[in-house]
Amino acid sequence: MLAVAIALVLVAGCGGGEPPAVEATPPPPAEQPEPPAEPDPADEPEAEPEPESLPGLPKALAGYDTWTRLNAEPIPPRSPDPHEGTKNVYASVAASDGRYPDGAIVVKDAVRPGKDFVGLVAMMRKERGAQPEHNDWVWVEWVRDARDEPFRELARGAVCYGCHVGARETDYVFTRR
Repeated sequence: MLAVAIALVLVAGCGGGEPPAVEATPPPPAEQPEPPAEPDPADEPEAEPEPESLPGLPKALAGYDTWTRLNAEPIPPRSPDPHEGTKNVYASVAASDGRYPDGAIVVKDAVRPGKDFVGLVAMMRKERGAQPEHNDWVWVEWVRDARDEPFRELARGAVCYGCHVGARETDYVFTRR
């Protein structure tokens, strides 16, 4: 058998006719780039947990103390003081031309005298069409007497508006820089 194969090669190689067909060898596969490595979960920063609202407050107020603070320094108690205590005021969005957009929330919290925790939270929320006579602000105030208690509603509506009408020129928001 080997002799027949050698004879065929010799006959083909002696100028007689076309050379025998040779099977082409496929080229080696092109180098494929390695897929990017999967990120190692240990290398990723841990996701910040979603802030939770204080007990008894609506979810919309969760993390309010990370919003823009409208007062440069805590506001000390004054006399008379409808929101008794040392206060801070926060806004979910900035005012534009002195007016807050629909959906804006402004929160005032207060540490009541003799306490070391926030015991009062007052909220203004602007809802289109809610109260056109008050520039669509809705007011609610909550209080608690102990750190481990949930907040309970103390006041809303006209009680709040009666005071905030004095800040009509600043979109009903009292602030001090």
